[in-house]
Amino acid sequence: MLAVDFDLEAPGLDTFSVLSPDEPAPGLVEYVARYLETDAAPDAREFIGASPTVNNLLVMPSGASRKAYASNFGQIDWQALYAERDGYLLFEDLKEQWRKNIEADYVLIDSRTGFTDTGGICTRQLPDAVTVLFFPNEQNLRGLTKVVADVRSEANPPRNKQIELHFVMSNVPDLDDEDDILTGIKERFQSGLRFEEEPLVVHRYDSLSLLNQAVFVRDRPKSRLAREYKDIVDRIVSRNLEDRDGAMAFVQRHRRYLERPWHGREESPSLLSKKINEIESLHAQDGEVLFQLGTLAEQHGLDKGELLLDSAIEQGHRDPEAFMQRARLRREHGDLEGAGEDAIRVLESTDLPPRLVSHAARLIPDSVAGDIPQFPAIASLDPADRIWLADTLLYGQNSRSSTAILEAVLDDPSLSEKQRARARSSLALNLIGNGRSRDAVDLLAYDGRTVEQMEIQDAFNYAMARWALDGAVDATLFDRVVESAKDGLSDTDDANHLQCLAVAYWAVGDAETGREFVERATRKAAEERMIFSCWRYDNVSRREFRADMQDIAALIDGDAERKPSFMNRYDAAAQASLFESVE
Repeated sequence: MLAVDFDLEAPGLDTFSVLSPDEPAPGLVEYVARYLETDAAPDAREFIGASPTVNNLLVMPSGASRKAYASNFGQIDWQALYAERDGYLLFEDLKEQWRKNIEADYVLIDSRTGFTDTGGICTRQLPDAVTVLFFPNEQNLRGLTKVVADVRSEANPPRNKQIELHFVMSNVPDLDDEDDILTGIKERFQSGLRFEEEPLVVHRYDSLSLLNQAVFVRDRPKSRLAREYKDIVDRIVSRNLEDRDGAMAFVQRHRRYLERPWHGREESPSLLSKKINEIESLHAQDGEVLFQLGTLAEQHGLDKGELLLDSAIEQGHRDPEAFMQRARLRREHGDLEGAGEDAIRVLESTDLPPRLVSHAARLIPDSVAGDIPQFPAIASLDPADRIWLADTLLYGQNSRSSTAILEAVLDDPSLSEKQRARARSSLALNLIGNGRSRDAVDLLAYDGRTVEQMEIQDAFNYAMARWALDGAVDATLFDRVVESAKDGLSDTDDANHLQCLAVAYWAVGDAETGREFVERATRKAAEERMIFSCWRYDNVSRREFRADMQDIAALIDGDAERKPSFMNRYDAAAQASLFESVE
């Protein structure tokens, strides 16, 4: 970092100990004087010294000794320098030397507000950003209006130079604003200087340490004054897309706009896309930045999210989140094979959050579903999380993965009895839904357990599985379910529970009560989005659930041909098993 003292009328950076080189060094005034003598831009390194206490901090002071400084400064005609001696090119050369020879990440220039002959150099020619510190009163508002307008005019042809402006209210009294005085003045500054972002604030800070020109961010880093100056640094960095931290801050800022849409967008989609392209160009070798850009592009509905994620992975950013994001995009674009490959890469990692594992598990190809328990991401989960994961995959196209996980979990000797019972119940649902009613019956009736010894959910599922196996309803198996309902139902009972009771009451010969529960289940389904249906042993939509309830109503009304849809899968599975045995 390079600090430059361009406050030539009242220089003073070198009065701070951290900015005073061990040996007095010539500075800006001597630099210009040498140029006027030789008509050649001097080597800027001769006019720059190092901080005696802060590593990588360089200082270009205003000048050397006070006497020599006054003499040299008095001889410089700044207007003539620009009008007759190519002063503009001199300072363009100086800026290029700072970039190439000094290689400073940041050049901080201390300057007056812009009314002096040198002010335009510091507020318009040299900077990429200007931090305007002002005491919030009408006098300063009037003075700054032209300065800020001049800075903004640089964006017009022929310069076309966009200069960031940061506004900081300085030396603000730390008092209650009961009459909204400060609020009103702040709003007038925002209106008069045409900026919407909240200005930063540096409050008046009463400390005798200021008399010694203490650098608070170093000497008293926990003080309020230090925090407020750090806020200024953070804002400057966050607008500098060349800075990696700035690029990452840009991404985070625009993610917050999605979380708080009522604040509005900072940029239009076209400008946001332009900024993303700029960051991509500046950080083309940084996989993490590219990953964050790809995620941002995806969240804002921009087209190049997948390309940025490809680039991030190519640059070595192999974080599971990167593969997961790309897997989602590939699935959305119809590339199911590519999505599956990325999902497998996610599951090859360990110590992942269970929800990330669940998202990846949903995308793996069916060909590897049976081997899913062996993936490191799943094997490293504790039993409770593996059961939860299996439950999230329980239905539809992921049920095979769920079955494999639950079967593996039940072989885990560390499982508690409560966890084992939950895993067994979930697996029974899965087996029935996949046409494996025989396996479900054996699982639920382990060690000779009777229906009376089963939990109500297991008792109902056992009765349904036996119906599929035997081809006929055994009313005695449903008695346990009906007896439990006599204890009373609450308004919170979900549509699935009410549906199961409709089937159970029909099975025990109470058609009237069965119809009542058909009506209740149908009404309740209108409040739910996805519903588990015991008619299909799968999650279904409200429309599908209503269709299932119509089938159950027809069954209750005497249509003996009606049977649960899941039994068609059982018939298919039984036929396949028979075919295999004949083979």
